[in-house]
Amino acid sequence: MVRHLNDKPGGVLGLTWNVRDRTVPWVDRLSQLVDGHEGDAPRYDHGEWRAAFPATGFGPLQEKSVSHFHAGSVEHVIVERTASVSFIAALPEAERRSLLAEVRGLIDATPELAGQTTVRMPYITKMYWCHAI
Repeated sequence: MVRHLNDKPGGVLGLTWNVRDRTVPWVDRLSQLVDGHEGDAPRYDHGEWRAAFPATGFGPLQEKSVSHFHAGSVEHVIVERTASVSFIAALPEAERRSLLAEVRGLIDATPELAGQTTVRMPYITKMYWCHAI
């Protein structure tokens, strides 16, 4: 027997994304470097996910955004995190190394990042939910 989310009125469907806070200039530049390699990877920013709503059996989609940050070393918070993005990890090795060199160049050219032992990477958590009716 196949059950659907809306078989249980009162249930909740929740969707969450952590997106870089592009209002910060260096974060926007980092995003531009990364986004240039995304290809056809599905991304929150493209908004295709919204086509599923409104959804039969569910109430209206509600949303909330919360700012936060990830703190740690430049290498961990910026370089390793960038390298771990699925479509970056899947790049040919030479292209991946070249991108990470550009990321390190951005870090070196950005006063609030260069030479810092700890940095704060700003994010916005985008939360969406709707109730089964």
